[in-house]
Amino acid sequence: MELKTATNIGIILLFSFITSLCSYSIGSSVEEISSSREYAELFESRKVLYSEVKIERTRVNGLTKTLKQLSDENTDLTDLVMQLRQKPDTIKYVSVIETVIVPTTTIESFTTPPEEYIYQLHEDTPIAKFSYDQATDPSYIFETYELTFRNSIVITDQKTSGLLQISSSANPGVYTEFPIDTLDVHHITTQRLFEPNIGLGLTLSAGEDPNLLGSIFVSFFHPHENIDVLGLRVAANKQTAQFGLDLAGYNVAAHIPILTDLWVHGGIAIDINANPSGHFSIGTKF
Repeated sequence: MELKTATNIGIILLFSFITSLCSYSIGSSVEEISSSREYAELFESRKVLYSEVKIERTRVNGLTKTLKQLSDENTDLTDLVMQLRQKPDTIKYVSVIETVIVPTTTIESFTTPPEEYIYQLHEDTPIAKFSYDQATDPSYIFETYELTFRNSIVITDQKTSGLLQISSSANPGVYTEFPIDTLDVHHITTQRLFEPNIGLGLTLSAGEDPNLLGSIFVSFFHPHENIDVLGLRVAANKQTAQFGLDLAGYNVAAHIPILTDLWVHGGIAIDINANPSGHFSIGTKF
């Protein structure tokens, strides 16, 4: 009788927790739909589309391997990482953007000096002006303009887009697009595919006799930082004990702002009397 009462209480608590998660998920979905509508309104109000946007797939790699690969071409990367020496493991992305600016006209020849000549990288982007007026002193004037580079980059785990714009002080506020030659972005992951993780949890045994047990588990494979595949679990209470296999697990805390580590696992188990059952577990890792 006591076992059934404890089991019923455990099931109620577990159901309440799952209900809370579902409520949060529904709330998040409503918020996401609202945000999507706001995005749509913003996008509809934007009539100008840039033509020189560079889109590349974001690579997934470790920090050490990324630095070894990219430092051969850009040794400044290691210097930049050194500036973050306090916590280099917090680096999530390493990006390298390379652009060659080719001027509209590379060589211009004159038999006599022109009264005025403006040298441009591109239309609306002058970088220098030469002028000649015999009536003034000095007669020759050479003026160099300031250039403002605006590099916009949007990075996601799958794809990255970048846009390079340049403005000349001769035309303040007028930005001209320039093509990006190379956009190389690496998403840094510290999660190894195979790494034993140990944790504690509560397990609901879904057999002929439902039961709530305390458990300790070890997960081995992690294709993603929030996903476990294959693990071992030992669960027990005062009445029985089980040995189980966790088939898959997910860190639901990835969608809950106030938590960082709350894992839900599902699998199969067998108790000390050789009775099979499915099990559902919630827990946290050390």
